[in-house]
Formats: sequence, structure tokens, C-alpha cells
Amino acid sequence: MSYHPIIESPLNDFIAASATAGSSLARAVVALFNLILAFGHFWFDKVVQFALTCVQLGLDLFRGVAGFVVANLFILVILGGGYYWWSTRPGGGINKRAIKLRK
Repeated sequence: MSYHPIIESPLNDFIAASATAGSSLARAVVALFNLILAFGHFWFDKVVQFALTCVQLGLDLFRGVAGFVVANLFILVILGGGYYWWSTRPGGGINKRAIKLRK
């Protein structure tokens, strides 16, 4: 075989540059895949944490039957007090103009 240094040197440079470009492209694809996995893991972790927080809030608010009864009693007192205030204010909660129109 004959030795051609004029062709061999540029061919070696081309092969080396192609290998470097291929290696860089492969590393970029792996980095992009890693980025997508990290992004998905981050949001999955946040969604699970939010769901656990909501469940914990529900358990804290309604811890047992006694808490449920006390919460409902409190709501009834608030609604009953609001109704009492509305019906005992001057005019009894009724628009006097509407009464005149009925007569």
C-alpha cells in the first residue's frame, strides 16, 4: 500500500472532528433526557406534596365525630345569629316600600 500524507492528514482530522461532534451530540441528548426526567420528577413531587397537604388539612379539620359535630354546631350558631340579627333590625328585614305597594 502506498502512503499518501496529503490525503491521510485531512481524513484523520475529519474523522476526529466527526467523532467529537457525535460525542457532543450524544451528551446533549442525554442531558436533555436528564432535564426532562428532572422536570417531571419535580412536578410529580409537588403534586404529591399538595395532595398530602390537602389530606392532612381534611384530617385536621374533621378529626373524629366530635370535631364534625362541633363544626356543624358552630355553623348553625353563625347562621342562626345572622338570621336573628336580620329579622330584629328596624323594619324586620322587610322593605317598607314593598309593603306599601301590596296595599
